[in-house]
Amino acid sequence: VVPPNSRYTGGIMLHSLCQTLNADNLCCFSVLNPRMKAEMHPDLIGIPYKGVRRPREAQTRHLPGRLGSLECFFKETYTANFTVPELAGPVRKYAAETKPELIFCTLEGQTMIRLADQIQRTLPLPMVTHVGDPPEWWMRSNSVDGWSIKSILQTFSDVLKNSAAVAAASPAMAEAYAKEHGAKAIPVVPWLPAAWAKQPATRLNNGNKLVIGFAGQMYSKDEWDQLLATLDALDWKLEGREVEIKMLGREFELEGFYKRNIHYLGWRDQIESIELLSQCDILYCPYFFDRELESTSRLSFPSKLTTYLAAGRPVLLHGPEYSSPYKFLKQYDAGILCHGLAKTAISNSLSRLVYDADKYAQLAENGNR
Repeated sequence: VVPPNSRYTGGIMLHSLCQTLNADNLCCFSVLNPRMKAEMHPDLIGIPYKGVRRPREAQTRHLPGRLGSLECFFKETYTANFTVPELAGPVRKYAAETKPELIFCTLEGQTMIRLADQIQRTLPLPMVTHVGDPPEWWMRSNSVDGWSIKSILQTFSDVLKNSAAVAAASPAMAEAYAKEHGAKAIPVVPWLPAAWAKQPATRLNNGNKLVIGFAGQMYSKDEWDQLLATLDALDWKLEGREVEIKMLGREFELEGFYKRNIHYLGWRDQIESIELLSQCDILYCPYFFDRELESTSRLSFPSKLTTYLAAGRPVLLHGPEYSSPYKFLKQYDAGILCHGLAKTAISNSLSRLVYDADKYAQLAENGNR
């Protein structure tokens, strides 16, 4: 995974964790996707660092049907039996050189799950593992075959059991992993310094516009597409206001057969992102409705939600009632909750934030708190 940095969500989370320790007590070994830039955060440039190439985890199938699954199975079996043990050697050598007291490992993808298992078996060091998303989501999106998934999930369970502690993405994940895997799981929800939070807004910015903000990665594409379809049907006007979307993030795929009012602002650091989002009226947070991604919705937690709350503007959570961000915002009455994909449900949720001034101010205040 990426080292602590300010360019990727996972790197930002790692940097936040690293800030709880003195830099002299840290070293980093990164198994990096070659598409990503392994830039260490400026605060940590002096720490010992080594990076190696991560094997390809997305499976391209050249054969149809069951033959394609077999093709994938043989590739995954080769990776498990040969590539991962080759990666474990440099990790053990690095540990001998740096002499750590504890290993912190993010379980993202099948390579890191298998590598963590190898290291737990061969290094007499306690390991704390971190899980941001259930591994089923990663393997599904990378077209891993069913036989390999079954084996990887068993390895994942073993790694959790053998971890000194598990940093889980949400309270729901911590509870589930403690029950299902016997893990010593603790919820570690993405956080920001309280001093960065803006004062909660009391009203919309002006009477002519409605600006919807979005930041981060666009995983929930079906929900996003339905938001755009709703705005298309409304001709990008709501309650007499022209609607605009401002997007912050590294990359997005955008297409449309209608006029659309979307302003892409690119990647910004967290402080600037909070500032830009505070200038919007509503902050949009979509989450998976797809039943095949139910475990991800239930157990993961979007880091963008913390950033949204810090911006002091009401959140529109567009996701199922069983999702972790939905339950979180409902518990604290800190967002408008839209649990349907119908255009009427989306437009009604947006409209309420426009015409109900008291609710708007209350949600912003609760989110800030």
